[in-house]
Amino acid sequence: MPKRADRIVGLAVVALGLVLALLVADIEINERQSTLSARFFPGLIAGALVLLGGLLALKPGPLGAAEAVAGLLRRRGLLIAGLFLLYCLTFRYVDFRLGTSAFTILALWILGSRKPLELALVPVAVSATVYAVFRYGFTVLLPTWI
Repeated sequence: MPKRADRIVGLAVVALGLVLALLVADIEINERQSTLSARFFPGLIAGALVLLGGLLALKPGPLGAAEAVAGLLRRRGLLIAGLFLLYCLTFRYVDFRLGTSAFTILALWILGSRKPLELALVPVAVSATVYAVFRYGFTVLLPTWI
């Protein structure tokens, strides 16, 4: 039964990705825009949904649907979801580098990391890398104070 549940979920994710791809096709783009178009990121997400949903449908895992949902509803999963919601709601008001570092360190802590060096270096590396990729690779301005 778990394999059947994974196939159903995989096909549902593929369908969601296809619907998103149809919606992305309707996004207007500015021909004079020198950076990535407004369709790029939503299209990338749609493609990832189709690809990963297809992989799940073709090669289901051993975990049952009830077990997977129960795992998400455990305290740790709910804390991560709440932390992510807080991060999303405060994104435009907090310096990206500070907010991302705080989110990463708290997520690492919730997930069980207790190594001081890891807690010190990973958040800085994640926020610096993502900031650099968006700022200099995609030329997308992120909210910063400095």
